Amino acid sequence: MILLKNLLIFFFLLFATNSSAKSFPVQTTPYISDYANLLDPETEARLTKTIVKLRQDLDLELTIATIETRYDYGNFNSIEEFSYGLFKSWNLGNLARNDGVLILISRSDGEMRIEVGASYGEIYNKRMGLVIQNHFLPYFQGNQIAEGIELGTYEIINRLQPTYDIIDPNQLDKITLSAAIKRTSFWRVIEDKYLLIVFIGIVLFLNFETRMRDILIGLQRCPNCRRGQLRRERTIKKLRTKSKPGKELMETFCNSCDYNSVEHRSIPSIPD
Repeated sequence: MILLKNLLIFFFLLFATNSSAKSFPVQTTPYISDYANLLDPETEARLTKTIVKLRQDLDLELTIATIETRYDYGNFNSIEEFSYGLFKSWNLGNLARNDGVLILISRSDGEMRIEVGASYGEIYNKRMGLVIQNHFLPYFQGNQIAEGIELGTYEIINRLQPTYDIIDPNQLDKITLSAAIKRTSFWRVIEDKYLLIVFIGIVLFLNFETRMRDILIGLQRCPNCRRGQLRRERTIKKLRTKSKPGKELMETFCNSCDYNSVEHRSIPSIPD
């Protein structure tokens, strides 16, 4: 009876140990370990070339890893826990600078994480979250997985090293010119400034046009007494938003008689 009890305890402990054991995949290359087969050979070759050049030029270690599911390697509580452990297991980055970068995608789990070395600080963790949201996910949602990984990787490099030009003319047959231009800080700033100038110009023009109409109404004679001059007042009754138009009350008065004209106008919603 005691022997049976001891055997049960042994097997229970063995099962508990195995169920809680955690491991990590082996790094197939220092640059890309595509266990989930998300990259076609051409895309993987371009990315490898870029990552190798990045290490040669800036001594920055960036690695891409794709897996089927993190549960293949143990009972990890989150993608953050797994990516942090994988980052340490693969010894990414310069030990003194602690500046490595790991791009991790878990296909079946529908999860992704960009792990950066501690030297970048918490602010870069937030920036990497925005990169995932704005540069990876739109392509993933359109089932353009390989293209999303490629363009997202270029954006990560651009965020970490803004002055480093990674545009390769040989890649432009795969990646649109507009997307390539956006990967450099200089052109992105120029593009944003032009958009801002155009937007401000439109706003100023619309305001100028409205003010000119109000000024010109003052040059007209009152339709009631034919003597007095008209003046106009505008009152915002409902502020406009991005989703809903606003409302405006426009009143026209005569300075010589009791003439009064009231007009309710709709104000277009704020453009995106």
